[in-house]
Amino acid sequence: MKLYVGGVCQGQEELARSENPGCEVFADFHETIRTAVLRDGQEPREFARRFCEEHPNAVIAANEVGAGVVPMTAEDRKFREAVGRALCVIAQKADSVTRCMCGIGVRIK
Repeated sequence: MKLYVGGVCQGQEELARSENPGCEVFADFHETIRTAVLRDGQEPREFARRFCEEHPNAVIAANEVGAGVVPMTAEDRKFREAVGRALCVIAQKADSVTRCMCGIGVRIK
């Protein structure tokens, strides 16, 4: 499994696709977490563990949503925390983690 993270529009999806041609890329994975946790009521870490078991060769691209100003609404804070918790589990299980800034990937694992 490979994880690519970065701020909004920093190129993590494009980098993931270019480094893994022909592989399915789970793009905008932060939104998948939003749906699983906020809409379906799943626990973020458990959702991530299950996802890793079901998709051991996944290539995941997600936005970093935890940096910056604390969100005003409780729902936005819950989303930010859910993404952080889920991505921590995925990063631990991933073979590689790449942070993307301005289209340049920096391997952090």
